Amino acid sequence: MRDLVNPMRDLFDATAHHYAIKLTCQGCRRQRVFVAAAVWWHFKRRGLPDGLRDVPKRFRCQGCGRRGPALDLVHEDATDTSLPLPNEQDWKRELRRRR
Repeated sequence: MRDLVNPMRDLFDATAHHYAIKLTCQGCRRQRVFVAAAVWWHFKRRGLPDGLRDVPKRFRCQGCGRRGPALDLVHEDATDTSLPLPNEQDWKRELRRRR
């Protein structure tokens, strides 16, 4: 992958670049792929830090219960749609705020 002028540091950057968040359990190797916007919105609503380094600490494997999955940014379809997406108004408000 090519180095970006503005590197991706948080979930909003991953969302803006149309990535998906792939979490892989380091114990049982179970994988889940989330829409990045849904994960960003989940963290934003709860006031959690949304840096890419902070995300794995907040997830637990549904299979074995282990915390801290490996995080990858991918261009794949989501396999887990349990998190709601932000509505268009909230997304546009955040885009305006970050310009």
